[in-house]
Amino acid sequence: MTEEERNQKQAEFEVKTFSVPFSYRENQGNITVNTTTSSQLSKEQIINQAIQFHLKGNIPEATKYYQYCINQDFNDHRVLANYGVILKNLGKLLEAELSYRKAIEIKPDFAQAHSNLGNILNDLGKSKEAELSMRKAIELNPDFAQAHINLGNILKDLGKLKEAELSYRKSIDLNPELINAYTFLGQVLQGLEKLKS
Repeated sequence: MTEEERNQKQAEFEVKTFSVPFSYRENQGNITVNTTTSSQLSKEQIINQAIQFHLKGNIPEATKYYQYCINQDFNDHRVLANYGVILKNLGKLLEAELSYRKAIEIKPDFAQAHSNLGNILNDLGKSKEAELSMRKAIELNPDFAQAHINLGNILKDLGKLKEAELSYRKSIDLNPELINAYTFLGQVLQGLEKLKS
């Protein structure tokens, strides 16, 4: 694999999964998850603290808080989706898939979770299922430019180059600053040109 191919593969990974939590509110003060303190904090305060740790890049603490929330049956879509991000980044794809599915079960209109689930499914080699999940994300949020890129990547992997081209073009229309969309579009156009030859 050439250096350019390695950089391209890394770019695909960076595009596919968001590395920060999706929503949060500021929380006043720091807490530590332990049996004495956590019983004095509200569910929302604990969730907010988990998200704050995640946003600040403190993955061990965020993980501890997310796991605590899950063990306490908080059933919060943000917790499950954000924990899915961590699991994905740790290479625990099957666990990440389960976490996203639970988040979607709680909040079926959560476009971000559908998109990330699609990426996980694609990584697991379930391309057809991944396409359906990504299309659901776009159905829920048609202006979700990143989901259009992700769908383009899945379609490209499935050999549906013309559909992938349309998906990349849509993402560029929605957000011209998504540089990777141009790269992926260029690759697809090259592939389509080779098919004509």
